[in-house]
Amino acid sequence: MKTLLDLNLSGKKVLLRLDLNTPIQDFKVSDDERILRSMPTIRHILDNDGKLTILSHLGRPEENGVIQVKFSLDPVAQKLEELLGQEVNLIESIEDWSEPDPGNLNMLENVRFLRGEKTNDPSLSRRLAEMCDVFVMDAFATSHRRHASTTGVISFAKEACAGLLLKEELESLNNLNQNENRPSVAVLGGAKISTKLELINSLSEKMDYVILGGGIANTCLAAQGFEVGSSLFEKDMLKQALELANKEGVILPKKVVVAGSPEEEGRVVDIGSIKSSDSIFDIAPDSFESIKSIISDAKVILWNGPVGLFEKQQFMHGTSCVAKMIVNSEAYSVGGGGDTIAAAKEIGVLNEIDYMSTAGGAFLEFIEGRTLPAIEALELKALESQDTRA
Repeated sequence: MKTLLDLNLSGKKVLLRLDLNTPIQDFKVSDDERILRSMPTIRHILDNDGKLTILSHLGRPEENGVIQVKFSLDPVAQKLEELLGQEVNLIESIEDWSEPDPGNLNMLENVRFLRGEKTNDPSLSRRLAEMCDVFVMDAFATSHRRHASTTGVISFAKEACAGLLLKEELESLNNLNQNENRPSVAVLGGAKISTKLELINSLSEKMDYVILGGGIANTCLAAQGFEVGSSLFEKDMLKQALELANKEGVILPKKVVVAGSPEEEGRVVDIGSIKSSDSIFDIAPDSFESIKSIISDAKVILWNGPVGLFEKQQFMHGTSCVAKMIVNSEAYSVGGGGDTIAAAKEIGVLNEIDYMSTAGGAFLEFIEGRTLPAIEALELKALESQDTRA
């Protein structure tokens, strides 16, 4: 797979797919993390006299060819102007697009306004490819989507390569699969076991220990016959949860924090002492005492998802405890997912995690070992160019 560093960009039209799907409040960007992570690629193209056009999506608008103000990239363009110190020309439609001068940039409005984006329509993919000499895919967070702007365009582009962020993501996540990085630990939280069952099963085969929290752990505890009261858990997943809970290396909490509602103060109880009126909202920090050595001895740690209702101050102690244990270990640590980033920010350890992925779904699918369509398309494009040269 080619990367941005392999190509001469001077004077070339460059179409750059980013994931600038950022939170917007009062028509302003409220969290610019994804924009900041994309800046090295943007600056590299501009500094090398590329004629840059940026593509991105924002939210889930109707794919009807009409600009919907709520999903407009205008606030993102304004933030980019502020960070770059130069004008960002927001183009409302492909028909209005024109080639920028070297070192300048355009941004096309939300690609999900375009008919055929999510269905990977070849006519849209071809039209996008006609706008560039080089297509750069740098949106790892959408690389699991077979869309026109992420996958389809690659097959029609003259040249296609991975951007700096995509390259960084793949290299960092591949470190998790190296055999020399043992012992290895995964810490997985989140609401539903059904959305992460394949991931957990995959990790239980690849990694030495899998520590579970949140609704995932609740479902496993219920499957083992423990009373979980009115806790969040999935009744239709009990069979799969029991199989998972019985796997070697899978670790469930021994003590939890329960309350009658999310507004109450919690109390710490053993998992065998939960009442029918209780709900589990966190893992008790005491639960982590028995696994301190597991985390401290680890060579690599994967973290995905808070282990409790971290949005409530009284139920964030478990997530805070495990996050601090991770960053205080000698292990190479990798995190991913929106809630993981939010929790790490709240706890104040975001910059202490060795690598925090910008992706959610793509991150999980890559860790599971699935083929990501955009990555596959880039690899095939590289093979095509080799065959042409031969």
